[in-house]
Amino acid sequence: MIQSSPFVTIVLPVYNGENTLSETLNSLLHQSYSNFEILIGIDGTKDRSKDIAESFNDDRIRIIENEINLGLGPNLNKLISNASRHSKYIAMAEQDDIYTNTRIEKQVAVMEQNTEVGLVSGIAEFVSDSGTLLFPDILVHGNQFPQGVDLFKYLYKNQLKVVNTCMMLRKQVHLDNALVFTDRYPNMNVDWDYVLRFSLVSNVYGIPEKLVTMNRKGSNTSVTTNKKMQHETSRRLLLDFKKEFPDLITASDYKDALKFHRKIELGHHGKLGILLYSISYFLLYFDAYFLKYPLMRIKKYFNKS
Repeated sequence: MIQSSPFVTIVLPVYNGENTLSETLNSLLHQSYSNFEILIGIDGTKDRSKDIAESFNDDRIRIIENEINLGLGPNLNKLISNASRHSKYIAMAEQDDIYTNTRIEKQVAVMEQNTEVGLVSGIAEFVSDSGTLLFPDILVHGNQFPQGVDLFKYLYKNQLKVVNTCMMLRKQVHLDNALVFTDRYPNMNVDWDYVLRFSLVSNVYGIPEKLVTMNRKGSNTSVTTNKKMQHETSRRLLLDFKKEFPDLITASDYKDALKFHRKIELGHHGKLGILLYSISYFLLYFDAYFLKYPLMRIKKYFNKS
């Protein structure tokens, strides 16, 4: 059914998405809430993504095709700029994720009942080669996000805890504050940058329920599988924000944030790298975690054997 005045615009950037796009679109088109449009940004890819989207033959789908690859940030900005003038909310989606059928309904309800909330997200089920987990812990454990500068500093020091793939934005907040998805980083951490800035202009709410299943197995071709570049980009973001917001981010905040990132990065080194970096980081931060981690990995290795 044609939505001449959709209340929600779902933006779906796509790059080489032919293997997963069909399942994602099925989960979006079968939402319990139906007053939406889906804008698909085919970003310079030459696979079958466009054909797959067109095969649904659904008038709620609009396809915007970029002849050359713009990158995630500019592609998202272009999609949002093409949203229906009638839509009140912008819902984010990703090409390899499956959404619960009540996701949009629950998010619209939160937004309509809480006008001070500018962004709402929820819990994700993260599926990888090493298993399945629910995140972020803060919502899984029944707590709620802090707000304002407290949220900004929490997300800066602990990385992005707002699930990007199921965010819904109040469009007017986005427009009034001239927010954009950055092209400063090569696709990675685009959402982290955006939510950090959003936290300083409006409230952020987390629905304590699973709204999405994220497939991040090794066979997935997502850009986030490039771990080395991802870690380099994260470190650059931390330094960029320290320079841009010196009144909010202290030297101690930066050190804490970098230490937290090093803990994440440590597990993506090889065996010798883990050992050497563990010693180096322990001497730098005097945090026992960096000595316990290689011992934990050794124990895990022998338990498998």
